[in-house]
Amino acid sequence: MKGCSASGIIRLMQVLVKLFGEFREAAGRSSAPLELTAGSTVARALEELGRRMPQLQELVFDGGRLRDHIHVFVNGRNVATSGGLDEELSDGDTLTFFPPVGGG
Repeated sequence: MKGCSASGIIRLMQVLVKLFGEFREAAGRSSAPLELTAGSTVARALEELGRRMPQLQELVFDGGRLRDHIHVFVNGRNVATSGGLDEELSDGDTLTFFPPVGGG
């Protein structure tokens, strides 16, 4: 089982979530630490963030799926070009997500 040692002890990790734009406004803060089971994925971190900050749930998810227009980064790397939402996180990672940016 992911996150468990051979002795059955659950291992935890810390991930820092940085919030920008409408996410920052809704949460009333610019970042949030998350404690997750070791080996958690980006998707699991976003689910946990939505559980802990329900005001973000509707902005981030649409019917249980991540909204298409949200850009998600792990340590400055866009997950769309790496492991996607199934990318496994490590202790100390920084998860950042941005709302869409428009221009004219």
